[in-house]
Amino acid sequence: MRYLVNSREMKRYDNNTMEYFGVPSAALMERAALAVAEEIKKRFPADCGKILVLCGMGNNGGDGFAAARMLHLAGYNVEILFPMQEKKMTEEAKRQYETAKKYQTPEVLEFSSEYSVIVDALFGIGLSRAVEGESARLIEEINKTEAFKIAVDIASGISADTGQILGTAFRADLTVTFGFAKTGQLLYPGAEYTGELVVADIGIDKNSFLEEKPSGRYLKKDCVKNLLPVRKSYSNKGTYGKALVIAGSARMAGAAWFAAKAAYYAGCGLVRIYTVKDNRNILLTKLPEAVLTTYEEGETDFSSLDECLNWADAVLAGPGLSEGAAAHTLVSKTLLCADKKTVFDADALNILAKDMSVLKRTKGERVFTPHLGEMSRMSGKSIKEIQSDILSAAGKFAEEYRAVCVLKDARTVTYLPDGKFFLNLTGNHGMATGGSGDVLAGFLTGFLAQGLTPGQAAPLAVFLHGLAGDLAAKEKGAYGMLASDVLEMLPKAMEMGA
Repeated sequence: MRYLVNSREMKRYDNNTMEYFGVPSAALMERAALAVAEEIKKRFPADCGKILVLCGMGNNGGDGFAAARMLHLAGYNVEILFPMQEKKMTEEAKRQYETAKKYQTPEVLEFSSEYSVIVDALFGIGLSRAVEGESARLIEEINKTEAFKIAVDIASGISADTGQILGTAFRADLTVTFGFAKTGQLLYPGAEYTGELVVADIGIDKNSFLEEKPSGRYLKKDCVKNLLPVRKSYSNKGTYGKALVIAGSARMAGAAWFAAKAAYYAGCGLVRIYTVKDNRNILLTKLPEAVLTTYEEGETDFSSLDECLNWADAVLAGPGLSEGAAAHTLVSKTLLCADKKTVFDADALNILAKDMSVLKRTKGERVFTPHLGEMSRMSGKSIKEIQSDILSAAGKFAEEYRAVCVLKDARTVTYLPDGKFFLNLTGNHGMATGGSGDVLAGFLTGFLAQGLTPGQAAPLAVFLHGLAGDLAAKEKGAYGMLASDVLEMLPKAMEMGA
């Protein structure tokens, strides 16, 4: 896994590197500037045209002054634009500014549209107020140009913590960030303004944590192998767990099929579907590998569910369940089964939203997988409020209900009760289709049945589910994708990870 930091954490690790390890601030700034200059040299020849470096009065501006000087000495046609008050510069930025001038790095006083590359070093990750006035006007004018745009550490105007736009923001094609990716660079809308993200090593690394690790993480394909459940040569179907899928209502068999088959694709040894009798024939036809236990429509006893819950290692409740009286009873009985790892999804969430206090009166290893609308109903906040700080929304839920919260969005957040969270970078807009969430819920349950903890299974399932979506988009095209396409790519996604 990779670490992800917010502005406060990055400042702490920066200070630890300087104060505890004794690395001078000037050395870190030189390495940051060199990383930017080398990235530019890697992508553009010296005769690429004119390069403009916009520099602010903070240390981000100091990185920019130093990078401009390095490019100038390397033979690039580079100019500096410093549109702020020199008397307010930090000592480090002022020192780099004076050094650039002594090396006769050209400087201009006004912006023009003649540049082929524009480098943004106006504001760093510490920005917490809206970009206004001349700076905002300059950024908006630059965004209209055809120049290739590069941000130093973070695109000016993007909150490093939430990804929100602070007034206006520089729309980068490439961002060279230092040490670790910043949370706001991966969350939307910040991700759209970040462009391609390059994380450069400048000497701030895991040693700089001093046992205070960041809260955020994200997975890459090379992380997956060590997270997958172990497969043994000497094994049988009982070795890989039993999953119970409580899903589907009359004429709603599809959700149960998606979830149950996804649980099998996760490697689960045996999957049982608990559903209304109307779905029996279609599910036996579509997924003969599943064990089926049914109940009559209108039933009130549900004694057969007790045996199924006792049988299972992990349970999923909710996909296609409806919100009728039977569904309420099934969700309630499942909620009381505290000794099972349980996933609550879809209609189960809508049922629980009517009385969230019940979650505080019950215990168990639980995972909740809401999309923004379901989270709105459960939290009482508007979708817009949740979108403005999705990490906070997921984090408060996980802490309050002592459960894993998988808050689904373009960047799905998996928040754990201990305060750690994962941002998912896989997936695409083609997955915004009916049934995709059912596939994820079943896939996750399949991992839980094999013995993974909720904190292990949830980020892994989200990552691989998104990767399957990316594979499906490549083969089918994002416009015409179906949930079944994502489902059928799960084995390939797991193979790529393994």
